[in-house]
Amino acid sequence: MRILQANKYYYLRGGAERYMLETSDWLTQHGHDVIPFAMQDPENLLTPYSVYFPSEVHTQQAGFGWGAAKTFGRMMYSLEARRKLSSLIADTHPDVCHLHNIYTQLSPSILHTLRDQHVPSVMTVHDHHLISPQYNIWAHGCGTDYRNVGLWKGALSKFHKDSALASFAQVAAYKFHRFLHIYEKYVDLFLCPSMYMKQQLVRGGFPEKKLRVLHYGVDAKRIQPTYTHKGYALFVGRLSEEKGVETIVSLAKVLPDVLFKIVGRGPQMEKLHRQGDGCKNLEFVGFRMGEELQELYEGATVVLIPSRVHETFPLITLEAMGMGKPVIGSRVGGMPEIVEDGVNGYLVNPLDLYGWTESLMRIFYDETLQQSLAHGARETIERRFSLDEHYRKLLMMYDEARSK
Repeated sequence: MRILQANKYYYLRGGAERYMLETSDWLTQHGHDVIPFAMQDPENLLTPYSVYFPSEVHTQQAGFGWGAAKTFGRMMYSLEARRKLSSLIADTHPDVCHLHNIYTQLSPSILHTLRDQHVPSVMTVHDHHLISPQYNIWAHGCGTDYRNVGLWKGALSKFHKDSALASFAQVAAYKFHRFLHIYEKYVDLFLCPSMYMKQQLVRGGFPEKKLRVLHYGVDAKRIQPTYTHKGYALFVGRLSEEKGVETIVSLAKVLPDVLFKIVGRGPQMEKLHRQGDGCKNLEFVGFRMGEELQELYEGATVVLIPSRVHETFPLITLEAMGMGKPVIGSRVGGMPEIVEDGVNGYLVNPLDLYGWTESLMRIFYDETLQQSLAHGARETIERRFSLDEHYRKLLMMYDEARSK
Protein backbone atom coordinates (compact mmCIF):
# COMPACT_ATOMS: atom_id res chain seq x y z
CA MET A 1 0.00 0.00 0.00
CA ARG A 2 0.87 3.67 -0.29
CA ILE A 3 0.16 5.11 3.14
CA LEU A 4 -0.06 8.79 3.98
CA GLN A 5 1.10 9.54 7.54
CA ALA A 6 -0.28 12.91 8.70
CA ASN A 7 0.97 14.56 11.89
CA LYS A 8 1.64 18.17 12.87
CA TYR A 9 5.40 17.54 13.32
CA TYR A 10 7.78 15.38 11.31
CA TYR A 11 10.50 14.90 13.90
CA LEU A 12 10.81 13.19 17.28
CA ARG A 13 9.06 15.59 19.65
CA GLY A 14 6.70 13.52 21.78
CA GLY A 15 4.85 10.24 22.06
CA ALA A 16 2.64 10.78 19.00
CA GLU A 17 5.65 11.60 16.81
CA ARG A 18 7.58 8.64 18.11
CA TYR A 19 4.74 6.28 17.29
CA MET A 20 4.23 7.84 13.85
CA LEU A 21 7.93 7.60 12.96
CA GLU A 22 8.34 4.04 14.25
CA THR A 23 5.20 2.95 12.41
CA SER A 24 6.49 4.59 9.24
CA ASP A 25 9.80 2.73 9.57
CA TRP A 26 8.07 -0.60 10.10
CA LEU A 27 5.78 -0.08 7.11
CA THR A 28 8.72 0.86 4.89
CA GLN A 29 10.69 -2.21 6.02
CA HIS A 30 7.72 -4.39 5.06
CA GLY A 31 7.45 -3.08 1.52
CA HIS A 32 4.89 -0.30 1.87
CA ASP A 33 5.38 3.24 0.57
CA VAL A 34 5.06 5.89 3.30
CA ILE A 35 4.26 9.51 2.45
CA PRO A 36 4.58 12.06 5.29
CA PHE A 37 2.43 15.18 5.65
CA ALA A 38 3.25 17.74 8.34
CA MET A 39 3.86 21.43 8.99
CA GLN A 40 7.11 22.94 7.78
CA ASP A 41 9.63 23.10 10.61
CA PRO A 42 13.42 23.50 10.65
CA GLU A 43 13.70 20.39 12.83
CA ASN A 44 11.77 18.15 10.42
CA LEU A 45 13.44 15.06 9.04
CA LEU A 46 14.57 15.37 5.45
CA THR A 47 11.98 14.24 2.92
CA PRO A 48 11.27 15.11 -0.72
CA TYR A 49 7.63 15.57 0.27
CA SER A 50 8.39 18.67 2.38
CA VAL A 51 7.50 20.88 -0.61
CA TYR A 52 3.88 19.89 0.06
CA PHE A 53 3.98 20.84 3.77
CA PRO A 54 1.97 23.94 4.81
CA SER A 55 3.90 26.88 6.24
CA GLU A 56 5.09 26.98 9.82
CA VAL A 57 3.03 28.63 12.55
CA HIS A 58 4.41 29.44 15.99
CA THR A 59 2.43 28.35 19.03
CA GLN A 60 4.99 28.58 21.83
CA GLN A 61 3.79 31.95 23.10
CA ALA A 62 0.40 33.61 22.73
CA GLY A 63 0.30 37.20 21.54
CA PHE A 64 -1.26 39.70 19.16
CA GLY A 65 -0.38 40.64 15.59
CA TRP A 66 -0.25 38.94 12.21
CA GLY A 67 1.53 35.84 13.49
CA ALA A 68 -1.08 35.27 16.19
CA ALA A 69 -3.92 35.83 13.72
CA LYS A 70 -2.36 33.32 11.32
CA THR A 71 -2.05 30.75 14.10
CA PHE A 72 -5.65 31.25 15.22
CA GLY A 73 -6.87 30.94 11.63
CA ARG A 74 -4.86 27.74 11.17
CA MET A 75 -6.36 26.31 14.38
CA MET A 76 -9.90 26.92 13.14
CA TYR A 77 -9.61 25.88 9.48
CA SER A 78 -6.65 25.92 7.11
CA LEU A 79 -7.22 26.46 3.41
CA GLU A 80 -3.46 26.24 2.87
CA ALA A 81 -3.27 22.79 4.47
CA ARG A 82 -6.21 21.65 2.34
CA ARG A 83 -4.58 22.94 -0.83
CA LYS A 84 -1.16 21.44 -0.07
CA LEU A 85 -2.63 18.06 0.84
CA SER A 86 -4.74 18.04 -2.31
CA SER A 87 -1.60 18.52 -4.41
CA LEU A 88 0.22 15.77 -2.51
CA ILE A 89 -2.63 13.32 -3.05
CA ALA A 90 -2.89 14.18 -6.74
CA ASP A 91 0.83 13.44 -7.21
CA THR A 92 1.14 10.31 -5.02
CA HIS A 93 -2.28 8.57 -5.04
CA PRO A 94 -2.21 7.10 -1.49
CA ASP A 95 -4.40 4.12 -0.63
CA VAL A 96 -5.11 5.24 2.93
CA CYS A 97 -4.25 8.09 5.32
CA HIS A 98 -3.17 7.43 8.89
CA LEU A 99 -3.88 10.55 10.96
CA HIS A 100 -2.18 11.34 14.25
CA ASN A 101 -2.15 14.75 15.99
CA ILE A 102 -3.29 17.25 13.37
CA TYR A 103 -4.76 19.89 15.71
CA THR A 104 -3.67 23.54 15.36
CA GLN A 105 -0.72 23.20 12.98
CA LEU A 106 -2.67 21.32 10.28
CA SER A 107 -6.28 21.55 11.51
CA PRO A 108 -9.09 19.09 10.68
CA SER A 109 -9.68 20.98 7.43
CA ILE A 110 -7.59 18.25 5.76
CA LEU A 111 -10.37 15.76 6.52
CA HIS A 112 -12.49 17.46 3.87
CA THR A 113 -9.67 17.04 1.35
CA LEU A 114 -9.34 13.34 2.16
CA ARG A 115 -13.06 12.83 1.63
CA ASP A 116 -13.12 14.89 -1.57
CA GLN A 117 -10.18 12.89 -2.97
CA HIS A 118 -11.72 9.56 -1.85
CA VAL A 119 -8.79 8.66 0.46
CA PRO A 120 -9.97 6.52 3.41
CA SER A 121 -8.63 7.49 6.82
CA VAL A 122 -7.85 6.06 10.23
CA MET A 123 -6.87 8.18 13.23
CA THR A 124 -4.86 7.08 16.25
CA VAL A 125 -6.26 8.87 19.31
CA HIS A 126 -3.11 9.89 21.17
CA ASP A 127 -4.76 12.23 23.68
CA HIS A 128 -8.09 13.70 24.84
CA HIS A 129 -8.32 16.64 22.45
CA LEU A 130 -11.19 15.14 20.44
CA ILE A 131 -13.41 15.42 23.53
CA SER A 132 -11.83 18.29 25.46
CA PRO A 133 -10.08 21.64 24.89
CA GLN A 134 -7.34 20.10 27.07
CA TYR A 135 -4.95 17.51 25.72
CA ASN A 136 -4.79 15.89 29.16
CA ILE A 137 -7.62 15.34 31.62
CA TRP A 138 -6.69 15.54 35.28
CA ALA A 139 -7.35 12.62 37.61
CA HIS A 140 -9.79 13.21 40.46
CA GLY A 141 -8.45 15.74 42.94
CA CYS A 142 -5.40 16.63 40.84
CA GLY A 143 -6.71 19.50 38.71
CA THR A 144 -9.72 21.08 37.03
CA ASP A 145 -11.64 19.44 34.21
CA TYR A 146 -12.36 21.90 31.40
CA ARG A 147 -14.22 19.59 29.04
CA ASN A 148 -17.45 21.61 29.20
CA VAL A 149 -16.01 25.05 29.93
CA GLY A 150 -17.36 28.15 28.19
CA LEU A 151 -15.27 30.58 26.14
CA TRP A 152 -14.89 33.30 28.76
CA LYS A 153 -14.49 31.02 31.75
CA GLY A 154 -11.92 29.03 29.82
CA ALA A 155 -10.00 32.17 28.92
CA LEU A 156 -10.02 33.49 32.48
CA SER A 157 -8.82 30.14 33.84
CA LYS A 158 -5.62 30.32 31.73
CA PHE A 159 -5.58 26.53 31.63
CA HIS A 160 -3.55 26.48 28.40
CA LYS A 161 0.03 27.83 28.57
CA ASP A 162 -1.03 30.02 31.51
CA SER A 163 -2.45 32.46 28.96
CA ALA A 164 -5.97 33.86 28.67
CA LEU A 165 -5.51 34.39 24.93
CA ALA A 166 -4.19 30.90 24.27
CA SER A 167 -6.93 29.38 26.42
CA PHE A 168 -9.63 31.34 24.58
CA ALA A 169 -8.26 30.16 21.22
CA GLN A 170 -8.10 26.57 22.42
CA VAL A 171 -11.71 26.52 23.59
CA ALA A 172 -12.97 28.40 20.50
CA ALA A 173 -11.31 25.98 18.06
CA TYR A 174 -12.49 22.96 20.02
CA LYS A 175 -16.10 24.15 20.14
CA PHE A 176 -16.08 25.09 16.45
CA HIS A 177 -14.86 21.63 15.41
CA ARG A 178 -17.35 19.88 17.69
CA PHE A 179 -20.13 22.04 16.21
CA LEU A 180 -19.11 20.89 12.72
CA HIS A 181 -18.79 17.23 13.88
CA ILE A 182 -15.88 17.21 11.47
CA TYR A 183 -13.94 14.35 13.06
CA GLU A 184 -16.99 12.18 13.66
CA LYS A 185 -18.20 12.58 10.07
CA TYR A 186 -15.00 12.36 8.06
CA VAL A 187 -12.64 9.94 9.85
CA ASP A 188 -13.47 6.37 8.83
CA LEU A 189 -11.96 4.59 11.87
CA PHE A 190 -10.62 5.80 15.22
CA LEU A 191 -7.85 3.63 16.67
CA CYS A 192 -8.00 3.84 20.46
CA PRO A 193 -4.83 2.73 22.32
CA SER A 194 -6.95 1.61 25.28
CA MET A 195 -10.47 0.58 26.20
CA TYR A 196 -10.45 3.62 28.48
CA MET A 197 -10.00 5.92 25.48
CA LYS A 198 -12.75 4.18 23.55
CA GLN A 199 -15.15 4.67 26.47
CA GLN A 200 -14.22 8.35 26.67
CA LEU A 201 -15.01 8.86 22.98
CA VAL A 202 -18.34 7.04 23.30
CA ARG A 203 -19.26 9.31 26.22
CA GLY A 204 -18.17 12.26 24.12
CA GLY A 205 -20.68 11.39 21.39
CA PHE A 206 -18.45 9.63 18.86
CA PRO A 207 -20.11 6.78 16.91
CA GLU A 208 -19.10 3.48 18.51
CA LYS A 209 -19.22 1.70 15.14
CA LYS A 210 -16.15 3.73 14.11
CA LEU A 211 -14.08 2.96 17.23
CA ARG A 212 -11.49 0.18 17.46
CA VAL A 213 -9.19 -0.66 20.38
CA LEU A 214 -5.59 -1.16 19.27
CA HIS A 215 -3.14 -1.43 22.16
CA TYR A 216 0.43 -0.36 21.55
CA GLY A 217 3.08 -3.07 21.54
CA VAL A 218 6.81 -3.54 22.02
CA ASP A 219 9.26 -5.84 20.28
CA ALA A 220 10.14 -8.19 23.14
CA LYS A 221 12.60 -10.07 20.92
CA ARG A 222 14.83 -6.98 20.82
CA ILE A 223 14.67 -6.35 24.58
CA GLN A 224 16.81 -8.47 26.87
CA PRO A 225 15.16 -8.65 30.31
CA THR A 226 17.36 -7.94 33.34
CA TYR A 227 16.08 -9.51 36.55
CA THR A 228 19.02 -8.31 38.62
CA HIS A 229 19.05 -4.73 39.92
CA LYS A 230 21.11 -2.13 41.76
CA GLY A 231 18.50 -1.16 44.30
CA TYR A 232 16.85 2.06 43.11
CA ALA A 233 13.42 3.26 41.97
CA LEU A 234 13.41 4.94 38.55
CA PHE A 235 11.30 7.63 36.92
CA VAL A 236 11.72 8.47 33.22
CA GLY A 237 9.76 11.29 31.64
CA ARG A 238 9.03 14.97 31.33
CA LEU A 239 9.40 16.97 34.54
CA SER A 240 6.01 18.63 34.38
CA GLU A 241 3.07 18.93 36.74
CA GLU A 242 0.90 16.29 35.06
CA LYS A 243 3.60 13.60 35.42
CA GLY A 244 3.38 13.75 39.22
CA VAL A 245 7.13 13.87 39.89
CA GLU A 246 6.42 15.71 43.16
CA THR A 247 5.17 12.37 44.48
CA ILE A 248 8.65 10.90 44.01
CA VAL A 249 10.26 13.79 45.91
CA SER A 250 7.82 13.16 48.76
CA LEU A 251 8.60 9.44 48.71
CA ALA A 252 12.32 10.17 48.93
CA LYS A 253 11.70 12.11 52.14
CA VAL A 254 9.52 9.36 53.63
CA LEU A 255 11.84 6.48 52.62
CA PRO A 256 15.43 7.68 53.23
CA ASP A 257 16.81 4.13 52.79
CA VAL A 258 15.53 3.86 49.20
CA LEU A 259 17.45 5.50 46.34
CA PHE A 260 15.38 7.35 43.72
CA LYS A 261 16.64 8.34 40.26
CA ILE A 262 14.73 10.84 38.12
CA VAL A 263 15.52 10.96 34.39
CA GLY A 264 14.26 13.83 32.25
CA ARG A 265 13.87 17.56 32.06
CA GLY A 266 10.97 19.97 31.84
CA PRO A 267 9.30 23.10 33.20
CA GLN A 268 9.20 21.87 36.82
CA MET A 269 12.90 21.03 36.97
CA GLU A 270 14.01 23.94 39.16
CA LYS A 271 11.01 23.62 41.47
CA LEU A 272 11.62 19.89 41.97
CA HIS A 273 15.31 20.48 42.68
CA ARG A 274 14.35 22.97 45.39
CA GLN A 275 11.81 20.59 46.90
CA GLY A 276 14.36 17.76 46.94
CA ASP A 277 17.18 19.86 48.34
CA GLY A 278 18.84 17.94 51.16
CA CYS A 279 17.53 14.50 50.10
CA LYS A 280 20.71 12.44 49.75
CA ASN A 281 18.71 9.51 48.37
CA LEU A 282 17.28 11.55 45.45
CA GLU A 283 19.28 11.89 42.23
CA PHE A 284 18.28 14.03 39.24
CA VAL A 285 20.07 12.37 36.35
CA GLY A 286 19.00 14.80 33.62
CA PHE A 287 18.04 13.85 30.07
CA ARG A 288 19.34 10.45 28.96
CA MET A 289 18.81 8.32 25.88
CA GLY A 290 20.31 5.34 24.07
CA GLU A 291 22.75 3.15 25.99
CA GLU A 292 22.80 5.47 29.01
CA LEU A 293 19.03 5.18 29.43
CA GLN A 294 19.23 1.43 28.83
CA GLU A 295 21.72 1.06 31.70
CA LEU A 296 19.47 3.04 34.02
CA TYR A 297 16.55 0.75 33.23
CA GLU A 298 18.70 -2.34 33.74
CA GLY A 299 19.76 -1.22 37.21
CA ALA A 300 16.28 -0.29 38.41
CA THR A 301 14.38 -2.37 40.95
CA VAL A 302 11.08 -0.80 39.99
CA VAL A 303 9.84 1.90 37.59
CA LEU A 304 7.48 4.58 38.94
CA ILE A 305 4.79 6.26 36.82
CA PRO A 306 2.94 8.64 39.20
CA SER A 307 0.86 10.45 36.54
CA ARG A 308 -1.78 12.90 37.73
CA VAL A 309 -3.65 12.90 34.41
CA HIS A 310 -5.51 10.10 32.66
CA GLU A 311 -2.78 8.67 30.45
CA THR A 312 -4.27 7.23 27.27
CA PHE A 313 -1.85 4.29 27.26
CA PRO A 314 1.64 5.01 28.64
CA LEU A 315 4.14 3.30 26.33
CA ILE A 316 6.89 3.63 28.93
CA THR A 317 5.00 1.05 31.00
CA LEU A 318 5.42 -1.55 28.26
CA GLU A 319 9.09 -0.71 27.80
CA ALA A 320 9.84 -1.08 31.51
CA MET A 321 7.98 -4.38 31.73
CA GLY A 322 9.71 -5.67 28.61
CA MET A 323 12.99 -5.25 30.48
CA GLY A 324 11.67 -7.29 33.38
CA LYS A 325 10.92 -4.33 35.65
CA PRO A 326 7.75 -4.17 37.74
CA VAL A 327 5.82 -0.91 37.60
CA ILE A 328 4.06 1.08 40.28
CA GLY A 329 1.67 3.33 38.38
CA SER A 330 -1.20 5.69 39.05
CA ARG A 331 -4.66 4.21 38.74
CA VAL A 332 -5.57 6.49 35.83
CA GLY A 333 -6.67 6.21 32.21
CA GLY A 334 -5.38 3.13 30.40
CA MET A 335 -2.85 2.17 33.09
CA PRO A 336 -5.08 -0.52 34.68
CA GLU A 337 -5.19 -2.27 31.29
CA ILE A 338 -1.45 -2.97 31.65
CA VAL A 339 -0.55 -3.07 35.34
CA GLU A 340 -2.08 -5.84 37.45
CA ASP A 341 -1.78 -5.66 41.25
CA GLY A 342 0.53 -8.36 42.55
CA VAL A 343 1.19 -9.74 39.05
CA ASN A 344 3.52 -7.23 37.39
CA GLY A 345 3.38 -4.26 39.77
CA TYR A 346 0.89 -2.17 41.71
CA LEU A 347 -1.72 0.49 41.02
CA VAL A 348 -2.08 3.43 43.41
CA ASN A 349 -4.28 6.52 43.39
CA PRO A 350 -2.13 9.50 42.31
CA LEU A 351 -2.28 11.45 45.59
CA ASP A 352 -2.24 8.46 47.97
CA LEU A 353 1.26 8.85 49.44
CA TYR A 354 0.62 6.04 51.93
CA GLY A 355 -0.29 3.68 49.07
CA TRP A 356 2.86 4.62 47.14
CA THR A 357 4.99 4.10 50.24
CA GLU A 358 3.45 0.72 51.02
CA SER A 359 3.84 -0.55 47.45
CA LEU A 360 7.49 0.51 47.34
CA MET A 361 8.26 -1.12 50.70
CA ARG A 362 6.71 -4.39 49.55
CA ILE A 363 8.98 -4.52 46.52
CA PHE A 364 12.18 -3.32 48.19
CA TYR A 365 11.93 -5.44 51.32
CA ASP A 366 10.71 -8.70 49.77
CA GLU A 367 13.15 -10.00 47.16
CA THR A 368 10.96 -13.02 46.38
CA LEU A 369 8.01 -10.75 45.60
CA GLN A 370 10.23 -8.44 43.57
CA GLN A 371 11.44 -11.31 41.40
CA SER A 372 7.90 -12.63 40.95
CA LEU A 373 6.68 -9.21 39.78
CA ALA A 374 9.70 -8.79 37.49
CA HIS A 375 9.07 -12.09 35.71
CA GLY A 376 5.35 -11.32 35.64
CA ALA A 377 6.09 -8.01 33.93
CA ARG A 378 8.05 -9.66 31.15
CA GLU A 379 5.43 -12.39 30.70
CA THR A 380 2.73 -9.72 30.37
CA ILE A 381 4.57 -8.18 27.41
CA GLU A 382 5.20 -11.50 25.70
CA ARG A 383 1.61 -12.63 26.18
CA ARG A 384 -0.42 -9.47 25.54
CA PHE A 385 1.56 -6.68 23.90
CA SER A 386 3.42 -8.05 20.90
CA LEU A 387 4.56 -5.37 18.44
CA ASP A 388 4.12 -7.74 15.49
CA GLU A 389 0.53 -8.36 16.56
CA HIS A 390 -0.05 -4.62 16.86
CA TYR A 391 1.11 -4.00 13.30
CA ARG A 392 -0.80 -7.00 11.96
CA LYS A 393 -4.00 -5.52 13.38
CA LEU A 394 -3.08 -2.06 12.11
CA LEU A 395 -2.85 -3.36 8.53
CA MET A 396 -6.23 -5.06 8.99
CA MET A 397 -7.70 -1.71 10.04
CA TYR A 398 -6.18 0.01 7.01
CA ASP A 399 -7.93 -2.62 4.87
CA GLU A 400 -11.19 -2.15 6.79
CA ALA A 401 -11.10 1.62 6.19
CA ARG A 402 -10.41 1.04 2.48
CA SER A 403 -13.40 -1.29 2.20
CA LYS A 404 -15.87 1.27 3.55
